[in-house]
Amino acid sequence: MPPRIPGIPKLKLPTHPLEPLREIVRGGRERLEEAGNDIRSIAEEFYGGTPNTTPTIQETIKAPEIEPQSRTSSPGVTTEETIAYQKRELGKQLLLLQNHLEQGCRIPPTTGEPCDCCSPRHTVTIEALALETYGITGDPIYQDLAKWAEEIERKTTIPEIESGRHNYGEDAVEARKYRKKLLGSESLGALLSPSEHNQIADRATKMVEEEEL
Repeated sequence: MPPRIPGIPKLKLPTHPLEPLREIVRGGRERLEEAGNDIRSIAEEFYGGTPNTTPTIQETIKAPEIEPQSRTSSPGVTTEETIAYQKRELGKQLLLLQNHLEQGCRIPPTTGEPCDCCSPRHTVTIEALALETYGITGDPIYQDLAKWAEEIERKTTIPEIESGRHNYGEDAVEARKYRKKLLGSESLGALLSPSEHNQIADRATKMVEEEEL
């Protein structure tokens, strides 16, 4: 008899393959919160939370002005430009997530099978960008957005989609509202940078000029 070929052992895949990445994001959020507590403690001391133990010298200590952390990556890029870039990137991810949520996180229109188009593709990106922007601005809207994205990630796993117990239409509305809050408009033009607007205008002008020839 020919020798028996041993069977290929079954590989046990992790139930949540992105859990290590989730832990990194959670750790980042905890470090941000700890840093915020430290900054508040220092500010309270300078504002007079710690009594003055020097009886002979009276000094007025001005509380330090805590500036948002600058995350500019190259010379000549301002903090405002960096924040505007972050907002546009968040807006793009929110728009894509909104579209998938409106479709119930399923593959339309042929099979209707649940897909990973909502989570983690867009939710993790939104949460990471939101936490990064919160570190730059300190604006609580980004902290709220990160928590919302984490909640959507839990609700849009394949088993949760198959359960049919979630109203993803309502979540799509929330995604649209966050996009409008960040960009001030629901217009797709708000997702474009100034240079992209200029490029479109230049192309349009060129097309008009060519038609007039």
